[in-house]
Parts: sequence; structure tokens; C-alpha cells
Amino acid sequence: MAVNNENATKRDLNRENILNIAQEIFSKYGYKKTTLDDIANAVRKGKSSLYYYFSSKEDIFQAVIEKEVEILKAELEKVIIKDTSPEQKMKDYILTKLRTFRSLSNLYDVLENDVAEIGFIGKIKAQSEQTEIRLIKRILIEGVRKHKFDIRDFTLIAIGFTTAIKGLEMPLTAGTYSNVDVEQSVDNILNILFYGIMKRD
Repeated sequence: MAVNNENATKRDLNRENILNIAQEIFSKYGYKKTTLDDIANAVRKGKSSLYYYFSSKEDIFQAVIEKEVEILKAELEKVIIKDTSPEQKMKDYILTKLRTFRSLSNLYDVLENDVAEIGFIGKIKAQSEQTEIRLIKRILIEGVRKHKFDIRDFTLIAIGFTTAIKGLEMPLTAGTYSNVDVEQSVDNILNILFYGIMKRD
């Protein structure tokens, strides 16, 4: 039994090592330009030994993307469970999403660009969107419970926030506004989302 556990642990460590290295290579060269030979050379194993852990390049890439999805989800979950006001939580959520998402270059590339020819991407996109809606709904529900928000349709408002955040990702991390103060920009957007654009007397 101990030998089996030791073998399983070694196999898991080897697989994780391959994933970490593949993550860097995909990030550097992109999915299309990366080959199994590139990964095998970087791992210092024969290409055939990769097949012990993964069935194909797409299989490795899927595992890399799933790993990055879990990293992002874990960071956002930390924000959700913090003991802060719902308003602050929404701000921290958006800032964490923007900063973490941009650092996960493979996931960023998959969700922001058209790589539809990779079979699992559509499912990842749909799952990520549903996860985000669920997380934002938790903030909204907390806000109503604490008498900070007045919301009747949590799902619709969560979809609205999710769409707004997605719209901010590219300009605030890599586009026209990538050099501006992200925190101030998020504050400005949240003021509009929370209070609207109507002038008050």
C-alpha cells in the first residue's frame, strides 16, 4: 500500500511539473505555436513519456486552463468571504478579477480571443461565466440582507455586473486605459453602477 501511495504521489508531482512548465510555454508561444516537442524538451523527458500523463497537446492545454480557472476562482472566493461591506467587496472583487485574470495569460487569451477551434473552450467560457454570476449574486444578496442594496432580480443584476466587468477587462489591462489608475477607474465605474448617471439636486 505504501509503495502504491508513493508511486501515486510521484506521478502527481511529475504531472504537476509538466503542467507548470507547459503553462509557461503556452503563455510564451500560444497554443497554436507550442508543440509537444517544446514541452518535452523543457521538461527534459521524451515526448512519449508525456503520453503517460496526457493524451495530446490539447489535453495538456485543457489541464493548464482548468488549473488557471481554479486559481482565479480561489482568489475571488477570498474576496467573497472577507469581512467587508458589500460595496467594498464588489470593488475588491473587480480589482482582484482584473489583476489576477491578466496574470493568468493562458486563461486570459482563451476567454478574450477567438480560439474556438479548441474543443473544450466553449464549455470553459460557459462555466466561467456561470461561476462569476454565482459569486456576484452572493455579494448582491449580502448587500440586500445588510440593507445596502435594493434588488429584486439578483440574476439579472449579476449578469449586468458580469457583463460590465468583462467589458472593463481588455481596456483596463491591455488596452487604451491600461496606464490609468485601475483603482480610481473601478471606483468611477462602480459609482455609475451603484448610483446611475442621473444628476441629483
